[in-house]
Amino acid sequence: MITLENILQMIPAFGVIVALVYYSMTLRYTTRARQRELIFLRAQSYSLEYADAYADVTKMDDWDTVLEFHSKYGVESNPRAFAKWLYIRNVFNTAGLLLMEKEADPDLIFSLYAPNAIIRLWDHHEPLIKEARKRFKYPDYYKPFEYLYNEAKKRYPDIPTRRKLGFVTDLQDEITEY
Repeated sequence: MITLENILQMIPAFGVIVALVYYSMTLRYTTRARQRELIFLRAQSYSLEYADAYADVTKMDDWDTVLEFHSKYGVESNPRAFAKWLYIRNVFNTAGLLLMEKEADPDLIFSLYAPNAIIRLWDHHEPLIKEARKRFKYPDYYKPFEYLYNEAKKRYPDIPTRRKLGFVTDLQDEITEY
């Protein structure tokens, strides 16, 4: 038989259960809200300015040394091109930071940021970033971007890495193979 004393003892247990359910629902909602916020932030970056900067950065492939890059696209020789290069690197660095800090789901990140773009951009600009790490004596310079690249390579190992981007050349190679 259930007594009043038994009922009074069960009330705190029910309170704890209700609190746990409420906490898990709040946590799930917060996670979804963060994911939605990330999607909306990414959607804002799909502007004409972003597309223009990305297209220009992918064309910056006519250099073989760090010195040659800086003579063509450096902050002093070509400030506009350098600004675009910095902008695109920062976009991928931010995505890498979200992934590194586990603030965003990897599936979501790689849905929003094309893995081939991440891999090819890092592969092409890695010598510049590594040189800057040495020059600035800052080993973590663009570490999140590198983390994003490594995660993309793990998840998508078949995407080729190339020193030169060669988007148009790649497409022509595929067309002539048919």
